[in-house]
Amino acid sequence: MLNYIWLGLIVIGIAVAVRSDWRDISTNKYHNGEEIETLIQLSNNPTLPLTSSQTYPCTLIYSEALGITQQAELIVGSNNSGVLHIFMDDNTPPLWREVYKIQKNEKYLLAHVTLGGIEGQTVHCKMVFDPVKFVKLNAVTNDGIIKYAKIAVELALGLIGIMALWLGIMKIAEQSGLIAKLASALKPVTTRLFPDVPADHPAMGAMIMNISANMLGLANAATPLGLKAMEELNKLNKKLGTATDAMCTFLVINTSNVQLIPATVIAIRASAGASNPTDIIGPVIVATTVNTIVGVVTVKLLSRLKVFKKQIQPNV
Repeated sequence: MLNYIWLGLIVIGIAVAVRSDWRDISTNKYHNGEEIETLIQLSNNPTLPLTSSQTYPCTLIYSEALGITQQAELIVGSNNSGVLHIFMDDNTPPLWREVYKIQKNEKYLLAHVTLGGIEGQTVHCKMVFDPVKFVKLNAVTNDGIIKYAKIAVELALGLIGIMALWLGIMKIAEQSGLIAKLASALKPVTTRLFPDVPADHPAMGAMIMNISANMLGLANAATPLGLKAMEELNKLNKKLGTATDAMCTFLVINTSNVQLIPATVIAIRASAGASNPTDIIGPVIVATTVNTIVGVVTVKLLSRLKVFKKQIQPNV
């Protein structure tokens, strides 16, 4: 079902993007092919005539009446043609800013110019931008679908090693009796949180390991343990495909788990140059503790409502 939902969202996104792009094309929002009359004020008293392939610092006068100017560079071509590098500033018209973002040049907006008459250091010219089409569709497909599909594959491949490592560690801990001892020590808490799960069931051990990894801020390590816990909990499920109270409670705890050492956040802060990356430990402990308490209380209260207490018949 989830795959169909994602497919539907993708189709809707593409349809909306195509409709928006068609409207932009029909109204010629970006003035494709239209020549803009402008003036170029050359700097540094250049020697005339202008030399081909030479770069000339200049000021682009977009509207002489309104005094709108842009700093630019003129690269002279052949047959009175050239290329203009326009540098963005507070005077840049909004439409030019959009074209600049679409072109994705880091330093300048690119325009093609046809040079006209020269009066002193002032060059009359006609300027035109490269055609801009299907902006929204490219954003949905290239920057959206393709980009996040790549991220999904990289994430899935990156989890293979972690899953193999921690599932192996959990198997060793299970056979050595460590999980049984942890489950026994936490039995007063876990039996109240998960009354439907036997204390010696493998699901209980996987949940304890998952919660422990989350408390240490090891989110990637906790992921395979959480998947294993859900797999074991599903074995106790009377109605496959329907979440049990234990599943809902575990999901809430896994999402809002108390973090004693937010290792991932500390690493991100350190890489970003924070002067004291660990100064968030206190606030994180308080926030996640409150978060977990509120989550557990909420899920327990909701489980008491009649709408969630309907008798579930086993699968036939």
